[in-house]
Amino acid sequence: MNLEQLIPLSKVYSSEEEFSDDFADNLDALNVGMFEDVEREANVGSRRADIVAVGENGTLVVENQFGNADWDHWGRLEAYARLKEATVAVLVAENFEELMITTCNLRNEDSEIDWYLIQAQVNSHEELSFHHLARPARDIQVERRSDIEHSEFWTPIRRDGLFKGKPVPVIHERFIQKRVRSVVLSLTLNNRKCHIQMSFQGANRVERRNAILELFSKSEYEYYCSESSQFVSVIFPVLNKGKEDREDWDEMREKLVAMGTDIYTKIKESDV
Repeated sequence: MNLEQLIPLSKVYSSEEEFSDDFADNLDALNVGMFEDVEREANVGSRRADIVAVGENGTLVVENQFGNADWDHWGRLEAYARLKEATVAVLVAENFEELMITTCNLRNEDSEIDWYLIQAQVNSHEELSFHHLARPARDIQVERRSDIEHSEFWTPIRRDGLFKGKPVPVIHERFIQKRVRSVVLSLTLNNRKCHIQMSFQGANRVERRNAILELFSKSEYEYYCSESSQFVSVIFPVLNKGKEDREDWDEMREKLVAMGTDIYTKIKESDV
């Protein structure tokens, strides 16, 4: 991303609450684990945490703010994380001072909680991105290991075919992605269901979504749409079976790949 194109989050969002609402349904973008059950403005004593989510990686607590991260938000995050018995705690802001980054890295050396400082940036096309400035050291070490544990579910799909690619670490096994004509196509795996997701970002995301959807007749495809101020998605349900239904993994893989390939091909061969 070109730094000259960056604009303040406040130019896109009317409030920090709106910003939280926007990415609460897209926590995968933070890349801190698998979390599904999301609560906004979660009660923590007499205060409220911006986001609390629960999933395979335990409990996630997120605090976010516009502009420079301050120590007041860091203190709130620390309190919320401990009271919620979080496994992962994240502070999202546009900028962080070096002392806070150093403090977070030191905290990760002796804490059972995984602490993250994540920089949020948006460009003039209103495309949002997240960047880790501080995170658990063991995450970095795990990425460099050759004996890292990989997802059994995705392994056959990654060996060959359209979705061939590098093995998927277990910690990131919720989805695999492929781009086609500026559309992010995701094969997604949850505990009890699996689906295909098309995602759009940018100033003309709704128009692009609508144009792409003309390729998929409602009489032939079941889907529903999700919108926020920054993300527009289309969900194609595949099966009400998920990671916990291990005996059905073969069927799930077959249907995910078949539908994913069909959607990819329609978009790629179109003039949209």
